[in-house]
Amino acid sequence: MPVDNSKLQYIDGDTLEECQKKLFDLYGRNYHTENRQTIMKPCGFLGLRTKAIQRIWYTVQDKPDIEPPDLEKNRQAILASNAAKVLTTLANKVDEMSTKLNSMNSNIASTTNELHPTIKQIEDILEQNEFTLSYIRMIEDKIRGQFSLDELDDFNLVERYVVDWIGESIKIAPEKVFRPPHVVVVIGPTGVGKTTTISKLAASTIKYAKTNKLKEPQLCIFTIDSMRVGAYEQLNRVAEIIHAPIRKAETTEDVQEIYDEYREHVDYIFVDTGGYSPNDSTHIAMMKDVLDVKMNPDVYICVTASTKASDLQSIFSNYEPLNYNSVIITKCDETKVFGNIISVLWDRHKSISYITDGQNLAQNIRKANIAQILMNLNGFNIDREHIENKFGEK
Repeated sequence: MPVDNSKLQYIDGDTLEECQKKLFDLYGRNYHTENRQTIMKPCGFLGLRTKAIQRIWYTVQDKPDIEPPDLEKNRQAILASNAAKVLTTLANKVDEMSTKLNSMNSNIASTTNELHPTIKQIEDILEQNEFTLSYIRMIEDKIRGQFSLDELDDFNLVERYVVDWIGESIKIAPEKVFRPPHVVVVIGPTGVGKTTTISKLAASTIKYAKTNKLKEPQLCIFTIDSMRVGAYEQLNRVAEIIHAPIRKAETTEDVQEIYDEYREHVDYIFVDTGGYSPNDSTHIAMMKDVLDVKMNPDVYICVTASTKASDLQSIFSNYEPLNYNSVIITKCDETKVFGNIISVLWDRHKSISYITDGQNLAQNIRKANIAQILMNLNGFNIDREHIENKFGEK
């Protein structure tokens, strides 16, 4: 029986598949195809041309079936809900395990401290010497890993090991061989004694040669410190004493000119620099640019022994662009604790070259020595013979 298309809805498309897709997008599967036909549709300018298209006549069902898209949505929702429940359960389990572990660690630490006052006593001594918290924790971990419960009762034994561990954490800069001229650059923040240190290094170089009956080295000193009043005058007095020329540089070109002038005639060139706040990155960068000359310099950073640990961290970090080789600790006569210095040097893997104290140019500077540093620790019963045998100069 022929279908009366006049009572049906229809939809057009270039292909049969396009018509079916349009119907599915509109009704899902809730429709029924009654008839289909290829018809010629006018197209082009003024409709003078025709184009074959597909037309489908259809009806929409009154009671829609459950559509697959809805089933898919429900399935995804169920999966998402189940996944959320699983994740929540896992998170709760992890939190529960973490709480138990923290409780166990707290109990272990509490038990250890309670049973072994040795650890607490060592901690107190380290704090008195102003060692940092991270350094103290490192020593405590070593103690717990080294000693049995019975051995912890022997405080003298533990103390001896702790002093050795402190000594082993200190790095002394090795001696380097430089072809003349040996260019020595001293950097650091304001007020640490850079100019005095340069003077001491120059004077001690002369003294060493005389003491060991060596040929007296030829020196040159110059400063790029144009900010501090009296720096040039102080160096000039030292230069007169040791019979060395002294120059002043303000630009990279000045530095290059001085280096070219003296590099064939002297054994050492000592360079004094300006002092800036460790947070003054602009001036530190400018100083780096001024020193940007191929001199193969031996760069030392000066810090005072009394500088607190947090400031030392800032100084070492912000002066890093100047590529310093090692550290000179100044004004050691102005403090009685060195835990701050030892801690930060250990934390930043830096080595020590020299230690200075007092104002005597030729005498109050010496090469760093681990045994001498350990002898300055407070509260420890230091076995001098032992540490000198273990850490003394070979």
